[in-house]
Amino acid sequence: MKPKNYLVCSIAFLWLWSGIQPALFALPQSLDLLAQVGVQAAYRVPLFALSCVLDVFFGLGCATRLRHRAWFWAAQAAVVLVYSAIVAFRLPQMWAHPFAPLVKNVPIAAVMFYLFDANRRRK
Repeated sequence: MKPKNYLVCSIAFLWLWSGIQPALFALPQSLDLLAQVGVQAAYRVPLFALSCVLDVFFGLGCATRLRHRAWFWAAQAAVVLVYSAIVAFRLPQMWAHPFAPLVKNVPIAAVMFYLFDANRRRK
């Protein structure tokens, strides 16, 4: 398997896990985090569901021809950056979290930018 394929598979796994795991095992915690960032109660469940669907879409998209489209990787990087900015500014305690969820988004975004560039140059 080519190195680029390892990267695509790892990103697919990340998106699928982040879209499925919270829905199955962490709904109350996820809704609490949305409350902490300031999302009104009426919008928490729909926004949570939308984010899960988006994450699963990106994960499944990695297994389709979308993985060959530069815009697909740019969209993923944009979502990671938006998620990260919201968490960084609305949940600043996450900077000190022992598992470093914000810091881990740096190499994730770098991989997405690499895949964006690799697919942009393909054309």
